[in-house]
Amino acid sequence: MQTANLIVNPGADATSGGTGTPSPVSGWTTVEGVAAIVAYGTSGYPTSTSPGPADRGANFLSGGDSARTRLSQTITLPLTAQIDAGTVRFDTGGWLGGYAAQDDGVRLSVEFLSAAGQPLALVVLGPVTATERGGATGLLQRRQTGSVPPGSRTARVLLLFTRDGGTANDGYADSLWLTLSTVSQTSANLITNPGGDTGPGGTGSPTTSIPGWTHVEGGTAVISYATGGGYPTSGTPGPSDRGANFFGGGTAARSRLGQTVTLPDPAAIDAGTTRYDVAAWLGGYADQTDTAQLSVAFRNAAGTTLATVVLGPVTATQRGNATALLQRTATGTVPVGSRTAQVELLFTRSGGTSNDGYADSLSLTVTPGGA
Repeated sequence: MQTANLIVNPGADATSGGTGTPSPVSGWTTVEGVAAIVAYGTSGYPTSTSPGPADRGANFLSGGDSARTRLSQTITLPLTAQIDAGTVRFDTGGWLGGYAAQDDGVRLSVEFLSAAGQPLALVVLGPVTATERGGATGLLQRRQTGSVPPGSRTARVLLLFTRDGGTANDGYADSLWLTLSTVSQTSANLITNPGGDTGPGGTGSPTTSIPGWTHVEGGTAVISYATGGGYPTSGTPGPSDRGANFFGGGTAARSRLGQTVTLPDPAAIDAGTTRYDVAAWLGGYADQTDTAQLSVAFRNAAGTTLATVVLGPVTATQRGNATALLQRTATGTVPVGSRTAQVELLFTRSGGTSNDGYADSLSLTVTPGGA
């Protein structure tokens, strides 16, 4: 099952487009500045043939003439029972861009909130830079998928337009979307933010807060595949379904991240008929022996560990002394009495100043009746 687009007026086509003059936008709340609804083909703006969405309507959104313009809308999420069971995935994105060689831009963020308004996860897309656009006026697509955190009840969508110079705020946005879809428990990944893609990627320094994860030791980094400087790239050996980011060990000799997963269908677990599948892509840098290791500890209601699964580390020799991530997997029966799984990533530095253990595309699935 997949929902329709949950974002209201996602391309500013609910009303007639203007010529760049600031005006309220139907379906959106103005938080800062005033946005503009611009008709494609308005002089100096994108046209119907400029790079952008194939399904574009008559209009798009711009930042008006404010240095900073923010629009928001809060969406009540459907499928709450499935969300709490951990079987709902989100798909969100939009077309973001700007004008010529100017670096005015727009950022789309989607924040999943609990019933009490507590942030549970954050997705940030953009801005699209002038360099990424090749110095041309246009819009490029940015997209991210992932698991909706259990307990989510609303999603707060925010558009932030930022002016780099001049008098017009030429960040542009169109064809935004947020959809939810259900997946069966046999295929639902129980690990939240399994590749570090819920939020922007950095350049190797420790990331202060990583949605879904708790820093246990040291300071783990979420690194963009576009960082360069010797880090893995989108073409480095690794997962075919990789997102924009991966995990690294930061600068500490030892870094650990953890999260606690609530296991579904305890009756099937106690019948001894539930299978687990654990997978991870783990690696490191060149011939250095820094490593990453994933562990999953199955625990009973009292917190006692019943069994532990450990994947990795992947050694430099196994990687052929090349920068790469290799997949490691394990399958078995979930111990009777298990109620949670403690997932931990451990990064270990063998030398130097950077902890170059890498991890991505982590997965924990359980299959009732599949033992």
